[in-house]
Amino acid sequence: MGVPNFYSWLSKRYPMCKYPFTKHHGHQIDFLYLDMNQVIYKCATNQTILKDYMIEKSVETLWTSILNYIDTIINIVDPKLVIYLTFDGVAPRAKANQQRQRRFASSKGDAKIKQLLKQLDLEQQNQTFKNNQITAGTEFMYELNEQVKFFIYRKFKEDEKYANLQVIFSGSDVPGEGEHKILEFMRGIKNQQNFNPNWTHCIYSADADLIMLGLGIHLKYVSIIRESNSMDQNKTQIACKRSVENVSFELINLSIVKEYMDLEYQTIKMKIPYDIDRVIDDFLLLFFLIGNDFLPRVYCFDIKQGTVELLIDTFKSFLEQCDEYVTQDGWINWKSMNLLVQVLSKFEIKAIEKRLEELKKQIKDTDNPEYLDYQMQWESELKILDALNIQFSNNNSAVARKLFYQNKCQIDIDSEEGRKELDNIILKYLEGFQFVLSYYYHGVPSWEWYYCYYYSPMCFDICAYLSRNQIQKIQFGQSKPYDPFQQLLLILPPHNANLLPAPFRVLYDMESPLRSPFDYYPDEYEIDPFGAIWEHQFICKVPFMNSDLLSSEYQKIDKSQLNELEKQRSKFGHAYLFVPTQNKGNLIQSILPTVYNNAKYKTIQIQLNGNIQQDTQEVLQRINIQDQQDKENQLPKFPSLNILKINKTWLQNKKDKHKNQKVLKVELAQKNIEFLDKIESFSDQAQKFNCYCGYPQNYYGEVALVVSKKSFLFLKNYQLKNIQILSEFRDDILNEVKDDIYDHLKYTMQTRLENQGIFLEQINAIAVVYFYKELLRNSDRTYSYNMLNVREEVMPLEWISDQKIVNLVDYRLEKQIDLINQKVIVVNNDKNQICGSIGYVEKFVNQEQYIIKIFRQPNLQIDNDKIKMQKFYDISIVSEKLDISPEIIHYLLGQIRIFIGDKKKQTDIIVQQMDIGFNAVHKGKNQLVPELLRIHEAQFDSEGYQKFKQFEKAELSEILVKDLEEYVKRLPELIVFLKSVGKEKLRSLQQIKITDIFKDDVQKGINIVLKHYTWLLTLPTSQYPLCNVASQTYSSQTIKALEQQKQSKKAEKSLFTHKFWLLHQEKFYVPPLMTEHPKIHKLGDRVVALNNHYTNFGAYGIVVGIIDNGEIMIEVLWDKPRFGQKDLGGRCSPLRGSTVHFLDIFNITQQWQEQLNTFSGGAKSHQVEGWTYKQKVFVPSYDKPENKKKKHQQKQAQTQ
Repeated sequence: MGVPNFYSWLSKRYPMCKYPFTKHHGHQIDFLYLDMNQVIYKCATNQTILKDYMIEKSVETLWTSILNYIDTIINIVDPKLVIYLTFDGVAPRAKANQQRQRRFASSKGDAKIKQLLKQLDLEQQNQTFKNNQITAGTEFMYELNEQVKFFIYRKFKEDEKYANLQVIFSGSDVPGEGEHKILEFMRGIKNQQNFNPNWTHCIYSADADLIMLGLGIHLKYVSIIRESNSMDQNKTQIACKRSVENVSFELINLSIVKEYMDLEYQTIKMKIPYDIDRVIDDFLLLFFLIGNDFLPRVYCFDIKQGTVELLIDTFKSFLEQCDEYVTQDGWINWKSMNLLVQVLSKFEIKAIEKRLEELKKQIKDTDNPEYLDYQMQWESELKILDALNIQFSNNNSAVARKLFYQNKCQIDIDSEEGRKELDNIILKYLEGFQFVLSYYYHGVPSWEWYYCYYYSPMCFDICAYLSRNQIQKIQFGQSKPYDPFQQLLLILPPHNANLLPAPFRVLYDMESPLRSPFDYYPDEYEIDPFGAIWEHQFICKVPFMNSDLLSSEYQKIDKSQLNELEKQRSKFGHAYLFVPTQNKGNLIQSILPTVYNNAKYKTIQIQLNGNIQQDTQEVLQRINIQDQQDKENQLPKFPSLNILKINKTWLQNKKDKHKNQKVLKVELAQKNIEFLDKIESFSDQAQKFNCYCGYPQNYYGEVALVVSKKSFLFLKNYQLKNIQILSEFRDDILNEVKDDIYDHLKYTMQTRLENQGIFLEQINAIAVVYFYKELLRNSDRTYSYNMLNVREEVMPLEWISDQKIVNLVDYRLEKQIDLINQKVIVVNNDKNQICGSIGYVEKFVNQEQYIIKIFRQPNLQIDNDKIKMQKFYDISIVSEKLDISPEIIHYLLGQIRIFIGDKKKQTDIIVQQMDIGFNAVHKGKNQLVPELLRIHEAQFDSEGYQKFKQFEKAELSEILVKDLEEYVKRLPELIVFLKSVGKEKLRSLQQIKITDIFKDDVQKGINIVLKHYTWLLTLPTSQYPLCNVASQTYSSQTIKALEQQKQSKKAEKSLFTHKFWLLHQEKFYVPPLMTEHPKIHKLGDRVVALNNHYTNFGAYGIVVGIIDNGEIMIEVLWDKPRFGQKDLGGRCSPLRGSTVHFLDIFNITQQWQEQLNTFSGGAKSHQVEGWTYKQKVFVPSYDKPENKKKKHQQKQAQTQ
């Protein structure tokens, strides 16, 4: 967990260190490290309240979700040499204490919710997944280890890029935290003789520790990839939450962080030689005072509301005074440490004053119910802070310190016994500092050492102790890790006893020496904010386990009672290296039998022995080390601040809501404007000007427009209509609006510069640049860029160069294409009916033709009798059947926000507001759930009144009608209320109070609504996503029927001669001559994958959905399961479906094959429905709904 808020603070202070990380990021990553525990938490938990308690998630579904997420990260990063996968193993005792606190707190909250569900008769009988299972030694983690090994075998078999990779897996049976194992491996690589300093490293982790530790490893190119932070501001708990989570990633470039720090700290006037690496090491030690996983933070030290700015100023003051750095190679210089703590003691007083202000504001203003439970603790903390602040303000530090230790540590520092106890606290805390530093710079110094107090001493007392005592180099004795089951006994509360084998559960009995006479597993314990605002920073005062007693009782357990699986779980394992082999391979038993059969895999598994030098040598000896001396490879391999000259830097307060946060501003030097003459020469020749653009990223792009106060240059015959950012201006009045265009571009650019913390004294010229994401292949065997997929940016001329200055991958290839031994897709149409088939190029015939070996595409033998299309009903029929008006049905299908109560007044409620609507329509966004509703001839681009009007024609699916019928039976009180509201008021009804529905017995009403909420949660259809009204999908029943259809085997056939431009390679994004290929797919069409974004290149599938959410996406049911494929929101089996972009697939049904006949030698002339990007997608037209009888129409007419 490390330092809370460190990541947010760092990315605001150094804004260019963070940027989005996508498939086309351009970074070449050699080594990828995944700290995978976070992946488990992300896939196993759900933010919707009660969902984890009410819906039993199959372990197999959870496994596939975890492995798919791992696959997603690997595909985005695309490492070239090594993948290192790791789970947390048994942790040192110092970390285990923190794990113990967290698991006890988690168990307490879990028990509270379970008690509530029991009161409502909603207790789930089947065991649902609980987070405390994510611990080394549990059955879940043991099985997950086996799943990851199987995943690695499958990826070597399914994914061709693994042929050049080595994969290391260190499971939860290998001792050590995941981050520690990663750092140890990186240190091992760095110490090898054949280490290449230009190798690039990327670590996946959301833990702020990894940012600091990545800086401390002092490698040239290290980056962190993590999910982009997106806070959900909606406090309403939604039962049918239909938003699709699109995970986006961002990269923290630690090379840029180091460059920023160098710019900031090199200006300090120091008495000792300046060394940025030594400054960083001391900086990291300073931040360990704010938070780490082994010691409590110093009182009121944290990154909050500008407090950290005072801390940084204090650190700079120390650097000006010190005669030596505090740390060297992971060891503390205690003389310098004394000076650092001395200057920090002044900061400590300011931090207490600052925290007092914050806590007063928090208690007064907060309305967040999650923290109101701790209001009593906050008010108690406020009294202590207030008293401390008064005493420090009056220079009565002795009184203030006495008050602090009496309240927090229950010791009297005026007594001799109290002073001795304080000295013990301080000595242990100093040992802890050395422990933390040694842990991250050398490895685990001790598996048994831990800090045996809940609180840290004050800086004043640490300084006094160091002045009185001469501390020698602190060493830690040899020790070994706890056994897996022994650690589970150490950290798990009694509530989770079932995670241990039966023989060990007796130690949780009340008669156990671990429970009596002293209870090490209490149900109740004190929680202390310790100067913190947020709950996760509070101290849970769970008793420290007696190590000797635990070891003694553990040894008494009869291990012979364990079954074979439990015996395996009790043992430590090894890390393994997986590499491809050309041998026949070994038969591996499938551990996902419902998805994969047993198979032979051409992969060998090499056991690593745990000696890091030998293990890393085993890996590096398989890498072909090449001395890259050419000019291009001497360039920076990551974006860099130093690619442009920096005049000066300064710190400035941010102007937004983070006004107490400082940002390091960078002033860039001006470039010689003569460069503009070079661009003008290209403009005169009507040529395109290709260049390297951007800062600090520097990508290959194309200049479209350059403007200044005196010049206005279009390149390559561009016009205003081609430039999106200038779409509001017209070409025919260009001369009249040139000044407006310049001002518009200047404002856009200056906004961006402000966000990046960049200052330019003057702007000479502004450029509009195109960055192309995709390559096309031309019929003359050359490459070009896809003009339809482009990113447009505005930047100063200073950021443009005709020379490459950062070695990022730009995909610019000027050589002719070599297809020999390449896998291709045939996209021609001939009598042999091989369009869409996979082939391997065997021989070159001439400039246009090759001989290829063809593997015919499999045919899907669909039994239409077994595939039943879903029935839909007119809303008037449903209205009559349920005896409620169409208006009420529409209301039930949308949002229904029920206000439960104010948690400030009703502390026993778990949520203030719930949404118990189906959320199957969103009229404002023109969306519906296509499997539940449909609109005949819906217009996806309708606006205003017409957009709302077309929902009146909605037809309801059979499954939705059944759910509505059950809804009305379960909550008749709501229906009665809605009928009383009236049609007109119903349209504007945004929120319903619980007291409006249940006036006589509100508590009973709350229980009924909670039951109803949990019923909605358990509906299989509750998570089907919203899509534009023009979307179409097969029902889940139809998709399941399609999964059962038989496939013919692919037949091999050789010696087909094909023209070059009719063969499609994976690295390109659309087939040759298909730069404008059709924008229409139809349900049931057969398709083949054109790349490996979502599945394997050349995989076959069938279209089962056409989704429009602002961009047309195609749902495909693939013929074969593969990791990386999904379950389409539960509508198909795991690993069978994907939602892909239009250009990711090629349609091989008869409709497209006929159009291919129009091609000849590169011609693009064709006229067919939807062939261009400007064509409307479709207007859905359906068969008539069920049960719309004439007599019903007559009845309606009579009523009218």
